[in-house]
Amino acid sequence: MNDQKKIVLDYIDAVWNRKDEAALKAKTTSDFIYHLGDQLKFDHTAFMNFLIMTHQAFPDWKVKPDTVIAEGSMVAVQWSGEVTHGGIFHGIPPTGKKITVSGINIYKLTEGKIAEEWEQTDTISILRQLGALPG
Repeated sequence: MNDQKKIVLDYIDAVWNRKDEAALKAKTTSDFIYHLGDQLKFDHTAFMNFLIMTHQAFPDWKVKPDTVIAEGSMVAVQWSGEVTHGGIFHGIPPTGKKITVSGINIYKLTEGKIAEEWEQTDTISILRQLGALPG
């Protein structure tokens, strides 16, 4: 496994799966930017708040990388997981349903740290599984 892949996989485990704020700061550049679809860009603080909300909505949030591709300073990760809806998500009260989540994140690395992250999550599938959209 190349170094870029290892950096990103360590980041996913520490930051996404364990919401470790110290790891977020240690594994990213000081000017780190997180992009979620076409929403605003998030800095460290806004991103950590987003992670906290994600873990409040899905307390057992843990995803696994299914495919990891590295090219130069860029790493792409296709990921999936099974999580339980235990808190409010997009205004939907907790259902207790176990659902499947999936997405693709792309990472730009600079000097061994993550400088930018772009995420595309299959939110439509999540909303369908929670009963908020017809499926």
